[in-house]
Amino acid sequence: MTRQHTESLESRWARAGLLLNCSPSDQSPDLERLLCDTAVGVRDNSRLFPLVVTWLVRHGRLVARHRLQQLILVLPPEQKAVLGLLIESAVAFGAARNLRLVLSSCDPLPIGRPLFSVHRANASLGSVAEQTASQASRKWGIWAPDVSLKDKAVRPILWILRENEDFHSRIVRKGDLRSSILEALKWDLNGHARSESELARLVGATRASVRRSLAALEEEGAVAVGREGKRENGIELRIAA
Repeated sequence: MTRQHTESLESRWARAGLLLNCSPSDQSPDLERLLCDTAVGVRDNSRLFPLVVTWLVRHGRLVARHRLQQLILVLPPEQKAVLGLLIESAVAFGAARNLRLVLSSCDPLPIGRPLFSVHRANASLGSVAEQTASQASRKWGIWAPDVSLKDKAVRPILWILRENEDFHSRIVRKGDLRSSILEALKWDLNGHARSESELARLVGATRASVRRSLAALEEEGAVAVGREGKRENGIELRIAA
């Protein structure tokens, strides 16, 4: 069963470190699903787009990129295009280049359209959006102006880690496959997986890669692996206490 957030998009970003005019959510957000939800919510909140790009530039290493890549695969085409624009814009400004892994799950829209709802209100505003669209947004088929970073609206990493203890494991592993496995266990599997194959499907990795990462996580004390004989379906994984 997948754990779900009930708080607003803005409150979750406030908890993750954006300075927004709202109260932070009560719990640390699922960053990968937060980014997927942002690809929808940003249409009605144009201010959020450059803020999220800035957050990715400063703190993108917190994102479990293999898990995000898999979550994007099942999204509607427009969400994929918006996320492609978000990630590519952030990397262009200096975000961790390994975030580009996520772009393999993103596709541009074949027919361009405005990103923001205000520009979709009528043909005249839509024409303005097209004329002022950045080169990157034209590539992704989702018209938006050039992005300017908003550094003063993004909290430092020490604040984020203080308010989100769960993020410590993310920053230590810098968003690698181990991080995706831990976040999949936490958010998608309620702390328990039946097999390596189940985890491999969720994080989009081979069983061999998952096995190596699990061995490292077990040595780190981050997971406990139970084995019953040599059968794969006898392998149980859980987040270690």
